Formats: sequence, C-alpha cells, structure tokens
Amino acid sequence: MRDLVDRLVRPMKRLLGADDRGAVGILVSVLLGGGVLLGMAALVIDVGMIYHERAGLQNGADAGSLAVAKSCVVGPACAPGTASTYANLNAKDGASAVTLVCGRDVVKGGLPGCPASSGTIVDCPAAPGADTNYVDVHTATRTAGGSSLLPPVFARALTGNAGYQGDTVLACARASWGPAMAASKSLAMTLSLCAWTQATGGTPPTFGTDVRIFVRDAPNAPTCDGLSRPGEFGWLSDSGDCTADVDLTQSGYVTGSDPGKNISKACQDILTSYIASGAPIFIPIFDTTTGTGSGATYHLVGLAAFVLTGYANMNPLKDEIPSGFSKADCPNGKTTPSCIFGHFTQALVPMSTTVGGGTYFGATAIKLAG
Repeated sequence: MRDLVDRLVRPMKRLLGADDRGAVGILVSVLLGGGVLLGMAALVIDVGMIYHERAGLQNGADAGSLAVAKSCVVGPACAPGTASTYANLNAKDGASAVTLVCGRDVVKGGLPGCPASSGTIVDCPAAPGADTNYVDVHTATRTAGGSSLLPPVFARALTGNAGYQGDTVLACARASWGPAMAASKSLAMTLSLCAWTQATGGTPPTFGTDVRIFVRDAPNAPTCDGLSRPGEFGWLSDSGDCTADVDLTQSGYVTGSDPGKNISKACQDILTSYIASGAPIFIPIFDTTTGTGSGATYHLVGLAAFVLTGYANMNPLKDEIPSGFSKADCPNGKTTPSCIFGHFTQALVPMSTTVGGGTYFGATAIKLAG
C-alpha cells in the first residue's frame, strides 16, 4: 500500500516543483516594479552611509575640540585652525568641513561666543556657566571633490525622488578644561597659597615669570602670615621615591614628612632630572596647615604647574642657580634658608580627566563634555 501511495504522489511533487520554477524571478520583478526593493536598498545603503558619515564627522569634531582646547591651555592663544586638521584626518575621504569653532577661554580669551543651541542631536548643548572654559567644534560633510552633499546611491531612483542630490551631515563636539584635581607620581612637595600669590601676582595670575621661592622662612623672606609650618614649602610623605599621588577629590589633607634641610637621595635625583628635562612639576597648593614636622598636615586647594630651573642651599645638593639670579637671592645666613627657582606655567596633567572643583593654579585637565 505504501509503495502505491508513493507512486501516485511522486508525479504530483514533480509537477509542483516545475510550477515553482521562476517564481523568485517574478517576485523580484514585482517588488522592483513597486519600488519595495529600491526602498529597502535606499534604507540600508543610503541611510547606512549617512550614519557612517556622521560617525566620521563626530570623531573629527571630538578630536578637533580636544586639539583646540589643548592649544588654549599650552599655547599663547587658542588655535581654532587645528580643528580642521583633526577633522580631515578622521574623514573617510580625508575631507570634511569645520563650519564653526566657538567657545570661551576665561584666562586668555580669543574664542568667539557660540550661538544658541538648537537642541538637536547634531548640535552641541547650551553654553555652560560663565566661569567654564570650553570650545565647540562643528563639522559638516565635504567630499573630496568639494561638494557639501553626501551623494545618494539608491535613494534618487525612488518614485518622486529624482531631484534628490544628497544630504549635508552635521556633527558637533565640546571639550572643556579647568583645574586638574589629580596627579600621580609628582614630586612630593607642596607650596602655600601665600607663596603662590606672591610669585604670580594673584588673580589673574602671571605665568612664565621666573621667581625665587623660599623653601624655609628667612629674616628677609616675604612673610605668609604663619601659613607655612615651618616654611613656605613642605615635603610630603612618600613611599621612598620622593613622589606622591595627589587626588583632591578624595581628601583635602596630605600628611607632611619632616621638613628638614637635608633631602633624600631620591629627592636629589628627581630635582636634577626636572631641571634637565624642563618638564613641569605638578605641585599641590595648600591654604592652611596643622601640626609641625612629621606630624604636619596640609589642606590642599588645587594643583599648580611649576618649571624648576634651579635651587640653592638644598643640602647636600650643590647649588644650581639659573641665569638672572645670584647666590645673594638665597642668602646663606644664620637660618640658612633653602630656595627654588623657576616659573609657574599652564600645563596638562597626564592621564587626568578630573576637571573642576578646585582653584585654578595652572595645572589643567581636558575632557569631552558634549
């Protein structure tokens, strides 16, 4: 019985199979004629290209805003032109348009103000408070041929869409900068707010002027109303390598080590290395202290950037007195004060994205903010 059924059904299967041949071709013709497949192609290919273009423009805007922010911090003035370089480097075809660079540099100025935000996904948010440094970089499509339109692939073939020439894709990124709140492996020292003010002139500070700073008070040293214990300068406790990790977001106090005149071999080595390299030292600034000697604590209010050019009476180091100063600037009198020479500057703290919350003393962090 089963064999009989198979013999009857087999011809019907072959007949049905023959009838299915060409069905796919007919279906494709119908879908093409109705514009369904073209619509799907436009959705997948053309919209995908727009998203890909926007991703490249956003990367370029991000990189450009960080580059301009860095120029504002470490350069004599903001350099908006650097945005174009980074925007082009992130473009698939090596070309993009930077339509606007705007923002605010509280210290140096030089950036045009930004227009009101449109609130759309392709625009930056509303401007931050008046005390915030920031830069917005706006990017837009530009092809290698100079067009401002991203050309379509399938969208133009859709019914009623013959005149469609493409879209201009937009993106915006914001970078902000301000007081760095953390620094790792910096020289284990701290400096009083009073000494900082005397060296820089206060608010706004004057950066780049070489000064002498007394490590220990001397009869002819500027007084700091007893803020220093026992001098304007203190050594922080460290793990033996004369460096300290400072994080002002975690604690406002750092325990000080014995501020004696004889410094360790590790501190001698790091001081001479800073003079040789010219790299900035990130020094925490304190406004009040408690205790004395190894029991002293310092209330930290921010980080300064200081370029060390010399020192005197830093036993057992041999004096290193820079041009423009002499031994008389750090007299070896009865109290034998120790001195450092150099200038405060603006510098980026490596690997720090913790911005704001402290007073600005030149040590700066940058982050993307929108």
